[in-house]
Amino acid sequence: MTSTRRYESPKRDAQAAATRNAILEAFVEQLSEPGRDTISPSEAAARAGVSLRTVHTHFPNRDSQIAALAQWIDRYTYPNGVVAAKGPDDLARYYRDVHAMALASPLTRALLKSKGTAEWQAIREQRRSERLDAIRLAVERVGAPRRETEDATAILLSLAGADASLPLHDVYGLPLDRVPDVIANTVQLIIDQLRQHASD
Repeated sequence: MTSTRRYESPKRDAQAAATRNAILEAFVEQLSEPGRDTISPSEAAARAGVSLRTVHTHFPNRDSQIAALAQWIDRYTYPNGVVAAKGPDDLARYYRDVHAMALASPLTRALLKSKGTAEWQAIREQRRSERLDAIRLAVERVGAPRRETEDATAILLSLAGADASLPLHDVYGLPLDRVPDVIANTVQLIIDQLRQHASD
């Protein structure tokens, strides 16, 4: 029995990657438009200069589009990757890293403007679910009473996105370069207080 070997072409693979990237950029442009609440494969095809069939070859349905957009946005917002918090002692570092990288990304403001849309909410949930679960687990590991753990978790989750950091600069005038440290210090204070409740 003879087996068929897949023909591999680095040039073809690079072209496919470039096409895929162009389609994703077209989707992101749509999400960045004020008042936009959906993404359109046919519009993405026109913007990317490809056929609708090509868009559907790369992204056959909404779920695949959302998953790919979540990965694409994470890659450009956090080019060095995001290491989820490994426990309560690592939470301040995590928040500092995430906010520093988010504030450095030109995508952050544009995407936050469209955060209320169903598409953006789906992308955001997919991007953040693993990291938010790591925050919940880290807070639980402190071993504080249930109510205090729930309170701390709610506050820490509310500080986990760029929508918490930009108002510190835009509304309250804190210099952008200080925002990640201020948030990290706040996180550390919350964890320290939670530890005190755990030892009472």
